[in-house]
Amino acid sequence: MDPGRLDLRVTFLQRPGEGRERGAYEAAFTLWGNYRQETSREAAEGGRAQDVESGTLVVRDTAQSRTLTNADRCLILGRDFAIEGVGLPDRRSRLIRLRVSSHLGGA
Repeated sequence: MDPGRLDLRVTFLQRPGEGRERGAYEAAFTLWGNYRQETSREAAEGGRAQDVESGTLVVRDTAQSRTLTNADRCLILGRDFAIEGVGLPDRRSRLIRLRVSSHLGGA
């Protein structure tokens, strides 16, 4: 991927502490990224329909981006996304691909 395509500022949210399992999410760092929406679907959650958007977020391989896990979240264009998967860093392109999803609300 051309580095010029990393055109969005993405803020990553992490919970404080070693285990990062408790507490409120806090802004940890911001990176340039590229988001590509892959699906928008409706899923049943808790007995009611929820619109779910998922896609791929690409960021540079940095010391900060290597700390990302499925327990973290990110803000893309002001919307909150859960990180569902973190790919291994690509040694040739020096990029990391993340699977992300967001609940858009429901009826």
